[in-house]
Amino acid sequence: MKNIVLFFVWILAILAATVAVRYLQAAPNDDQQLANIRIDHDIDIENQPFTIFYDVMRGTGIPAGIAQVTACSGLPNARLKVQQGATIPEAMDAFVATNPTYRWIPAGRVVNLELRGGVALLNTKIRGIQIDSTDRDIPAILQDLLRLPVARRRTAELGLTPALGQGGPSAVDEHPVPKRPLPIHIWISNVSLRDAFNTLVRTWGHTIWIYRETDCARSKT
Repeated sequence: MKNIVLFFVWILAILAATVAVRYLQAAPNDDQQLANIRIDHDIDIENQPFTIFYDVMRGTGIPAGIAQVTACSGLPNARLKVQQGATIPEAMDAFVATNPTYRWIPAGRVVNLELRGGVALLNTKIRGIQIDSTDRDIPAILQDLLRLPVARRRTAELGLTPALGQGGPSAVDEHPVPKRPLPIHIWISNVSLRDAFNTLVRTWGHTIWIYRETDCARSKT
């Protein structure tokens, strides 16, 4: 039995609120900016891939996404050691050098991490969808993308069973200030599900989307 789960966590509790309405179609060509962003802490860790990925991205202000495929027994630990001042590309190159089953992909000021062979469902193409909502609804919108007819058909073809879930904040504001919902208007056209997820977290800012497949076929559970 194969299950898929999509959820996300917040890297930072305070979200940028300078732009209320954004119209996006394709990822901006600003991957070179990643080379100028440095990690502000040493990393010497052996843990689950997401935990390490989070440790790289926290404090950078860069949104990200990770896709994982696990067996029933879970994922083996990964390893990373980099020093404070390393750039994001340097840290991610070090990660894949130590953990060669993974690859990282710069995607228009979003950093993606996934297995080197990719994740088939995330390559599903979306012809066009208009999203008119607010920033508070982005978690639900991420899940709604997996319910699109084209995604549901591909899910069935791959023998996947949706099991959607939502994560929560990993950091909180010590002095929260009530904020009005920010309207967002996004046109997503001729992109993959992966690119659509990236567009949404880029719009929201400081977030990581997490996609997970669990394959328990061999254990027949």
